[in-house]
Amino acid sequence: SGDKTVVIANYGGAWAETLNRICIQPFTKETGITVTQAATEDSLAQIRAQQTTRNILWDIAPTERSGLPVSQKNGWLEPIDWSVVDPENKLPPIARKTHAIGSVAYSTTIGVRTDKLPEGKTFTGWKDFWDVKQFPGPRTLRNSPAENLEFALIADGVKPSEVYDVLRSPEGVDRAFKKLDEIKPAITVWWTSGQQPVQLLASGEVFYATAFNGRIQQLQKDKLPVELIWNGGSLDVSYYSIVKGANNAAAAMQFMKYCWNEPQRLAEIARAMPYSSFNPDIYKILSAEEARQLPTSPENMEVQFALNAEFWAENLPRIQKRWETWRLQ
Repeated sequence: SGDKTVVIANYGGAWAETLNRICIQPFTKETGITVTQAATEDSLAQIRAQQTTRNILWDIAPTERSGLPVSQKNGWLEPIDWSVVDPENKLPPIARKTHAIGSVAYSTTIGVRTDKLPEGKTFTGWKDFWDVKQFPGPRTLRNSPAENLEFALIADGVKPSEVYDVLRSPEGVDRAFKKLDEIKPAITVWWTSGQQPVQLLASGEVFYATAFNGRIQQLQKDKLPVELIWNGGSLDVSYYSIVKGANNAAAAMQFMKYCWNEPQRLAEIARAMPYSSFNPDIYKILSAEEARQLPTSPENMEVQFALNAEFWAENLPRIQKRWETWRLQ
């Protein structure tokens, strides 16, 4: 099988380097199958283009957020053969979709400047983020209704596990926007790139920020007085799918198992980056201290909600318009 090549589309950067070192090089050595990474900015648009032109360039593609429900509905993906990818049935349903594997998870959490906290007060989550009397100071949220509507409802007393039940009704969306009205004056920046909120926290321009868990943990490694709050966090999954008509679907599934469902390699990925997998056996390998840093450790999973990509694929266009109007008011 030395002539086979599997092409993975990816977003580059540190994640691509980590995959190359931990998965791709050893996989090629063991199997003789070459794996190359193709850079993409917009996976969904390119999947669509390849399906339309019938010119299939990729075997494996990232299908995060609405990428998965949209591609699935259009028939642009191959079903995953779980007898190959997860023969021992180790993965939970969130990572075992008909047309995708959940490779790793990351979370949108709250970063808190502990040196800016009022004397003797403990910051516990969204209720406190919204409480500008008890916890004064500038804040930043992402410029997107996705997740912020959920966070607003949690601040308003909804259980994380019930946010989508509430959001499915027009009254629920109204309730979230009404709650967002309360915090809006304290939001000094609406961030658009993952680096922004951590820069604002590092400089002290904001005291409280939503940010990806790995970015906040980097600040902690740099010895900044920052705490990460998992409570009410949004767990987001990096999915990978096999593109319909892929040249090497069988080898691609072999690679999926090798990279994203082998505890030893997944533990190495988690040590390299603060992304964690869904195979529970990694927690037999990692220390308790390492586990505490990871989005999928049982204690952290328990207090978060899983971002519902289907809900947003269906409702984003409508809610996005309202968000943009609301932002400018």
